[in-house]
Amino acid sequence: MKNSQRTSFLLAILLGAFALAGGTGLTVSSAWMITMASEQPPIMVLGVSIVLVRFFGIFRSVARYLERVMSHEAIFRKLTSLRVKLFQSISREISTHSISTSVKAIVDDVERAQEFFLRITLPAYAAALSALVTLTLAIWIDLTTFFIVFVSTLVLALLIPYLSRSLLDPASVEIEDSENEFAQRISSAAHAMVEAEVFGYGDQYRKKLVEMSEELEGQERRLLRRTWSLQMLLTLTLGIAVSGVALHSYLAKEILPIHVSMAIFLALVGFEGYTSWFPNLFTSGKIRRASVNVASIATGSVEVALPATSTPSGFKLVCKNVSPYWSEQFLKPISFTLDEGQILLINGASGLGKSTLAGALLGLAHFDGEITVGGVVLKELEHGTIAGTLQRGHIFNTSLRENLKIAQPCADDDELLRILHLVELEEISLDEILGEFGRTLSGGEAKRLAIARALLSRAQILILDEPLEHIDHERALRLQRAIVNECKGRTLIVITHAPWLQYSLKLELARE
Repeated sequence: MKNSQRTSFLLAILLGAFALAGGTGLTVSSAWMITMASEQPPIMVLGVSIVLVRFFGIFRSVARYLERVMSHEAIFRKLTSLRVKLFQSISREISTHSISTSVKAIVDDVERAQEFFLRITLPAYAAALSALVTLTLAIWIDLTTFFIVFVSTLVLALLIPYLSRSLLDPASVEIEDSENEFAQRISSAAHAMVEAEVFGYGDQYRKKLVEMSEELEGQERRLLRRTWSLQMLLTLTLGIAVSGVALHSYLAKEILPIHVSMAIFLALVGFEGYTSWFPNLFTSGKIRRASVNVASIATGSVEVALPATSTPSGFKLVCKNVSPYWSEQFLKPISFTLDEGQILLINGASGLGKSTLAGALLGLAHFDGEITVGGVVLKELEHGTIAGTLQRGHIFNTSLRENLKIAQPCADDDELLRILHLVELEEISLDEILGEFGRTLSGGEAKRLAIARALLSRAQILILDEPLEHIDHERALRLQRAIVNECKGRTLIVITHAPWLQYSLKLELARE
């Protein structure tokens, strides 16, 4: 972690502790003011208590606001740097055909890993510092009160987190694995459900999905029961603390009335840091697992069995009796030869398997048959030979520059601006944050961003899956010409249901 990020996190922790301590001070000083008012003290005493109430109220609000600003800025900067580091690690160590196994780490785990700092680490330290303030006030009030508060703090700060990690984390990890498997099955069904219905095995998808859904629901219920047990322990601890302080204050005649009210209110609000932290802690198993996964990939400590790679002698693409599929075969075998620099058009209606073939060529989908490039079979092909776009390319919650440099990390701003001009996206600044899943972009802009990524890559074979979808007709014609000119010397495979003006070979797909 960089020094600036570390400083931001430390300041955020201190500000979070100040906010919690301010809340405790606000409540305790309010109790003091109410108790003192009942004794009709001099106006100066009430004036001091009123000033304290106002001070702690304002102090708490300002500290909380600054804590949110500091922590979210630090998290965003760390998120950006971690994502870049993760991509660099993956590009060094994982081939194009095994990178699909790391998609979850790139898209999902990175976000959750940063939540670990924001939802777990930062509140834990802030609650611990706030607890020191609470214990200090308890000592000032009475030693017995301190003992009750101290024991309650040990339960909240040590016992419940230990039980949470022991009981809830394994269940959360089990659910995480089941959700991943369920998501993969859903993705597979989404790609092949039309064909599955046509050929009569759609019921197999639905039956398996229902079974997996029921198992996932059972795991969630078991986790919920364990969480409920810890919540009951939390409630019991708080109840004993408040009741113990109240009973002691009632029985101990030497305690001043003002201290009685302060002690009771202290027991009520002194543990706010932990009670607000526990909901996130109880669900931290998935976040912690994601954090470990991302750290392992980013540091290169994950051992990945890489296939042997070979450099092709040229880029002649040959497909012999290729039957691509996601889970069940449905296409007739495909055979074609595409010389270097030629354009292949795969045209046809939806549901024919065009995207399934693209997935096979990109190493994402399964296939029977043989695919070679320059005499080298696909699974042994040198990294970076084939690249392309998918119909639903992911857009990351970072700048346009970082989204483009995924395809070519060494590209400078001049090259990025040239490509943006080519795909008519120059109106968007390189520094603009595109939002989660690219929510600031229209459908056509998202498509053009995907095209820009593909063109930026150094791959000699490009596959564009529905590149001009959601783009108006005149602009689509301009982009066709721009893509063809930019790809001169490279092999281009265009998958579309719309017309394409220039191509060397056209492929028709058919179901079995």
